[in-house]
Amino acid sequence: MSQQAFVLRMTRGGRSLVEQALNDDQINIGWAEAQGLLKARSKEEIKEIIRRAYPDYNKVQVGHAAGTVGRFILEMGEGDLVVVPDGDKKFYVAEVRGPAKYDESKVDDDSAYRRDVRWLNARTPIIRNSAAQALQNKLQTQQTCISVSDVLPEIKVCISPHPLNQILYGPPGTGKTWNTVNLAVAIAEKRSVENERDEDVKAWFDKLKDQGQIAMVTFHQNFTYEDFIEGIRPVLNDESENVRYELTKGIFMEIAERSKNNKEQNHVLIIDEINRGNIAKIFGELITLLEASKRLGGVDAATVILPYSQESFGVPANLYVVGTMNTADRSIALLDTALRRRFEFVEMMPNLDRVREDVDGVKCRKLLETMNKRITVLLDREHQIGHTYFMGVQDMASLATTFRTKIISLLQEYFYDNWEKIDLVLNGNGFIQKNPIKDGLFKDSDLVDREKKIYELLSVDDLAWQQPEKYQIIYDPE
Repeated sequence: MSQQAFVLRMTRGGRSLVEQALNDDQINIGWAEAQGLLKARSKEEIKEIIRRAYPDYNKVQVGHAAGTVGRFILEMGEGDLVVVPDGDKKFYVAEVRGPAKYDESKVDDDSAYRRDVRWLNARTPIIRNSAAQALQNKLQTQQTCISVSDVLPEIKVCISPHPLNQILYGPPGTGKTWNTVNLAVAIAEKRSVENERDEDVKAWFDKLKDQGQIAMVTFHQNFTYEDFIEGIRPVLNDESENVRYELTKGIFMEIAERSKNNKEQNHVLIIDEINRGNIAKIFGELITLLEASKRLGGVDAATVILPYSQESFGVPANLYVVGTMNTADRSIALLDTALRRRFEFVEMMPNLDRVREDVDGVKCRKLLETMNKRITVLLDREHQIGHTYFMGVQDMASLATTFRTKIISLLQEYFYDNWEKIDLVLNGNGFIQKNPIKDGLFKDSDLVDREKKIYELLSVDDLAWQQPEKYQIIYDPE
């Protein structure tokens, strides 16, 4: 049987039973005095039991009770999804895990008929206004339990694994920027792209970006609130060559407005190198509004008056913010505290499975793994070498080019041109030559350290770059 979905209200006489249900991992309905409902096999049998238990019920009340009980006991099944409103601003979603049962200890609070469930968002209620309009319409029902299987896709979107604010962080070359492309498309289109070809996803991304559903910006030290939110900028009049000043919206304001105008769509703002910007200066008072509960329609929805336009502004619930962070530049420990509290962090480390196993006798995975182990000891794990540096390596020529033009320069950056440590990472494989100071270069002087070694990198045309054994030495000194 295909998966179904229901909306279930859990209130008795104006009293909410949602919090207790969350704690007990169960959902429940009333009519506890109507014992024997579990034995009923049809709605007619249910009606008869309801009539006997509640003789004062009129025809409408009996019909309502029988409809709710029938859906809860007869129609609902294991694996189905149940949407449970909590007030008029938020709701939870549960997956049914077992059959209906009767708990005599819960008769007094009229919640004896129960089902075990697994709450899919127990810690994070879903803001009603963030859901698709079709689902919002269903949630307006005043009935206790209704079938809403026609909006099952919209419910699944609500329990998406994508947080509203997240940062992908890790060493250089671990695919952070590329993964934001996949992530942005998945969020915007409300579907998985795992089985799609890379080139198709990129084309999809470009299309969504052109349509304004995805926007991208890179933070830097000079990036400001005026660039991100709004500011007054000089504009040159082409005819008179006079300068006038106009209020200009920043990229965040623009995509936020598009999100408000298209509530059915998810919008995504990608902030590349988010750790390079001055967060307090760029976000200003809006950093608080990024929280899920503070978004428009949230349980603690908040707005601010913008300093330039003097307009009221809030962050819509369908705007996702995805940042990237290079840990070689700055560790999470040094990141702005306000940002850390409002974003979820997804670590991205080197993935050896993305590297070619063997290239002309060189075990590239072992090569990368061994270098990263040495870097971790000499520096830390945040300065490892990412797998993307090796993804284009197909033969000795491309491996040599990668080492000469990318790996060596990255190690120079990591170790501040400390060639002795760089040579340790390479296990003294010969790419770096240690030469003594040439005789006669200096006159006798106590200022010259005669024992000092001069480190020189092999010339570009040296054949050693093309020799597999040089790379094998890095991971296998024998």
